[in-house]
Amino acid sequence: MAKLSDRLQSLLMVSVEDYIRNAVPIASGALASHSNIAKSSATIRNDLKTLEEMGYLRQVHTSGGRVPTTMGYRAYVNQVLGEMNIKSGELSFAANTVSGRVQSLPAIIEDLTQKISVAFNFPVVVKTKFDQLHVNEVMIVPLVEGNTMILIKTNAGSLNGTLQTSEPLTDKQAEDASAALNTKVRGLTLQAMLENLPSIAQTIKQDLSFFDDLCSGISKQLEKFIDANISRNLNTVKLLEIPEYNDIQKIRQISKAVSDDATMSKALDADDTVVIGAEIDNNILADSSIVKFNYNVCGENIASIGLVGPDRIDYKQLIIALYALLSQTKEQRLLTDNKGGKNEGK
Repeated sequence: MAKLSDRLQSLLMVSVEDYIRNAVPIASGALASHSNIAKSSATIRNDLKTLEEMGYLRQVHTSGGRVPTTMGYRAYVNQVLGEMNIKSGELSFAANTVSGRVQSLPAIIEDLTQKISVAFNFPVVVKTKFDQLHVNEVMIVPLVEGNTMILIKTNAGSLNGTLQTSEPLTDKQAEDASAALNTKVRGLTLQAMLENLPSIAQTIKQDLSFFDDLCSGISKQLEKFIDANISRNLNTVKLLEIPEYNDIQKIRQISKAVSDDATMSKALDADDTVVIGAEIDNNILADSSIVKFNYNVCGENIASIGLVGPDRIDYKQLIIALYALLSQTKEQRLLTDNKGGKNEGK
């Protein structure tokens, strides 16, 4: 990306902000009225042409105004993030404690997704990062009718699932299996636990003959925790309120693109806080953007969350609103912990 002079950078910022605000192609006459652009229409017209030649703007029609390109939005977003002291890819929010009432990791994600979906009109896409969570404790609990529950506790919260064994486990067998498993997996990530389970089973089944059968079910549950990692709330009805998307066919296309796991996974794993237009690996989203952030709980990154909207989205206001919402969410969780007395999530 070619470096802009201060004058051209200032003009580009004002141009992009005007287009975001009004959705009207950028014209020299309108820009000349800005108090912070002390230039004639002719000078501005020449500068806009220069920005177009450099790739920051493009002309909609031969005789019409210009609109920002992906490169133009990128320059604008980089400056906005710089002014907010956010480095590329480092927009994140953290909860220092976890309420006992929302200790389940899926519950934390669902609660957060619902809050964001209510607050914004845009589709919300979540990619969980459970594979990198570190195991604090594993509990095997016998249930009725031969079912068994596995509960995995991490610093960030817990995951649980139900599995079946060929023979129901007794309380003593479950206790022994939990103790043996914890000596092998405590401190490992969930991914490392999954990868090491076959060799762990070989060791433990020498003392616990039933463990090999149990281990097969545990592996399947771990795969579910790790592989089912993308969820979304499309906000389809709300999309109709956005000018760029107020067409049923367009909404169908956007919904299809947002429902593509490969596209969303790649975008949410990108280094940039905002992924814009042509930077998204999907032609349907060529005029869209994804504003994303990481959500951390007790030092663990549990999810990357993205909002999908038009490339004309008000980036500055959206990020400010996200800060306000997520700060409130954190404070509510802290208040819940304080009211509940002892914090079970620690």
